[in-house]
Amino acid sequence: MDKKGKIILVAVLFLIGILVVGMVMAAPRAKKACNDRIDNDGDGYIDLNDLGCTNRNDLSELNPNIECDDGLDNDGDVAIDYNDNGCSGQTDNDETDCGDGICEGGETSGTCPVDCGYPDSCSDTDGGFVESLFGTVSGSLRGLSYNNSDFCVSNTTLVEHYCSSNYAYALNVSCAGNYTSCASGACY
Repeated sequence: MDKKGKIILVAVLFLIGILVVGMVMAAPRAKKACNDRIDNDGDGYIDLNDLGCTNRNDLSELNPNIECDDGLDNDGDVAIDYNDNGCSGQTDNDETDCGDGICEGGETSGTCPVDCGYPDSCSDTDGGFVESLFGTVSGSLRGLSYNNSDFCVSNTTLVEHYCSSNYAYALNVSCAGNYTSCASGACY
């Protein structure tokens, strides 16, 4: 390449370098949310007073480790973080709102029976399958309460209610053999 071609090549490369530097300088820079004096995530805290900020160079005030400060609808009720009735503050790690009539997010029948129904349960006053004692089983099944007592369907046949795990069962029992009759919900 001749001297004139080399000069043109150097000039073109110099102009390209100037254009690249200009574009880099003009490119929008990521805004440092933890150093702008604005409550970017709407939690009432600004910059380093917000638990989502670890230093002034953080680009977001959101904290992905806390449900009420992560920018997500964790309980599926269309409300996010501080706009969700389930959030009480920036350290609240449960966005669910027990008592709102919706079984959502981390709510279960054990943690929020008012929204998710009461857990299945069974208790028996006579201690189980005991046909010689009158008993009553009570509890909850699929959110509905029940209460069933032992009773005689005839003078020799008993309907014995009993629990197995969290569930109630009933079985017809003949009082003939070990006992002579059925009365008042028990074999005698």
